[in-house]
Amino acid sequence: MPEPYKIILVDDEDEVRGRISSKISEESGFTVVGTAGNGYDALELIEKLSPQVVLTDIKMPYIDGIELAEIIRREYPTVRIGFITGYDEFDYARQAIKLNVRSYLTKPLTREDISSFLQQLKVELDEEYRDNYNREQIQKRYEQSLPLIIENYLVSFLASGGAGRRDDIEQLRQCGVSLDDTRYLVAFAILERNPEHWGVIEFEQLKLSVRARLGAALRLGEFDYYDFPFHEGIVFVIKEKGHDFDRQVDVVLNRMVTTTEHFLSVQVDIGISDMHKDFRQLSSAYEEASKALSYSRFSAVSRVSYFREAGERSSRLASLRESDAVSLEHALRYGTEDDVRELLDALKLEASRDFGHAANLNLYVVNLVSLLANHAASLGIDINELAETDVIELMGRIRNLEQLFAWVQSIAGSIRKRSLASKLSNSKRMLELAVNAIKREYADPDLTMDLVCDKLGISASYLGQLFKKYKESTFVKFLTGVRMEKAKELLTTTGDRIVEIALSCGYRDVYYFSHSFKKYTGVSPKKYREDND
Repeated sequence: MPEPYKIILVDDEDEVRGRISSKISEESGFTVVGTAGNGYDALELIEKLSPQVVLTDIKMPYIDGIELAEIIRREYPTVRIGFITGYDEFDYARQAIKLNVRSYLTKPLTREDISSFLQQLKVELDEEYRDNYNREQIQKRYEQSLPLIIENYLVSFLASGGAGRRDDIEQLRQCGVSLDDTRYLVAFAILERNPEHWGVIEFEQLKLSVRARLGAALRLGEFDYYDFPFHEGIVFVIKEKGHDFDRQVDVVLNRMVTTTEHFLSVQVDIGISDMHKDFRQLSSAYEEASKALSYSRFSAVSRVSYFREAGERSSRLASLRESDAVSLEHALRYGTEDDVRELLDALKLEASRDFGHAANLNLYVVNLVSLLANHAASLGIDINELAETDVIELMGRIRNLEQLFAWVQSIAGSIRKRSLASKLSNSKRMLELAVNAIKREYADPDLTMDLVCDKLGISASYLGQLFKKYKESTFVKFLTGVRMEKAKELLTTTGDRIVEIALSCGYRDVYYFSHSFKKYTGVSPKKYREDND
């Protein structure tokens, strides 16, 4: 260990903390980085200083050493804990063992007691530190990260179009991935996102959940497969097994689509390629799955669409390529105005080169305008209202690509402005409702962030972001501030006892109320009342 291990001392007596601290020398390999007089302050120090060791008294105000150890063991499992107490009782020792406390020291502590405790602890910590860097640990970490390594190589291979990626293929083979031993198909799954219900983070978590569900279904069916995220969807490479392979895969995928929509309230579309073999055909298989998915999303009844059924028919029609549609959807949702403009310019240049007659242009217009209308609808915006016309009629009036892309650029900008204004308004309105709930219910000792979120129908992470962005605070700090301001008012305008004021402000424990009040104002409730009489 290049630096001394960090210790935090917790005892409600200043003198005791000082005596113990003086007995810990630099030669021991430990240093006291913080001291606390109660469990609440100790937890703040642990979060701030990240110690390796917490040495705590058992008998303390607010939360005792046993409760503190339980919290540490749950939230900071790598921190070692030592108990100090003047109470040499079996029950405490038994709880210490249960909590895996490193040592149980009885007051008064001698320098020898502390030295013996630290020597034994240093041996343990040194051994743990070395273990983290030995070959066995490195190999273990490699094995744990192997799925992510395979995923990265597959993404790299597919992103390159499969051309000139022999290094990726060789690396995949060294990782145990083979596409040469049997045939396979590619399934490409896309989730339908509703931004009103899911933010970016929540949606990504939902994608992970869907990926895990489909993976579990494939494992249950004893399929060999590889899966990885690609563009806005999830790619599954499923290896052939058995004579009834097509039907088995179809059953698994359709059941997964149905159950996911039922349990997670999200729609999943899946495109399926034809059968292929070896790495060189992976890109072709993905393209087939993308085309099948494109046909499914625009035309098919089933949410699982096969290239063998739809590919030939759709390939005869010149339309917006799936990869271009995915790129445009991504730019509209997450890109800047410049990103959208540059992509539309590139699409216009490409379309001008590829489309030579009106029939191709008509279908391209339908695809592009439909994508834009779907994007607007997903944000709760009526594109007809925004365009101040019926877009179906508008499509019939568009005669060239210049008109089309000029209109798309204009409407895309209008959608962005309307969406930003709506999000800002909704965010501030939601925060105002939360603040009103706090001001209305602050006297309830059981009031929590989760309770407020349940009433408002939003997630705790979203409400936390609102407080941080608009109040530069946290929910707990804001609630504490409301309670403390009310306490100040009651102390100066009423003759109520402090214990009654504590209850009125949402505190069952008058001692914790006094501690919080002093921390907020710098003086005790009694002193505040005297100073403001």
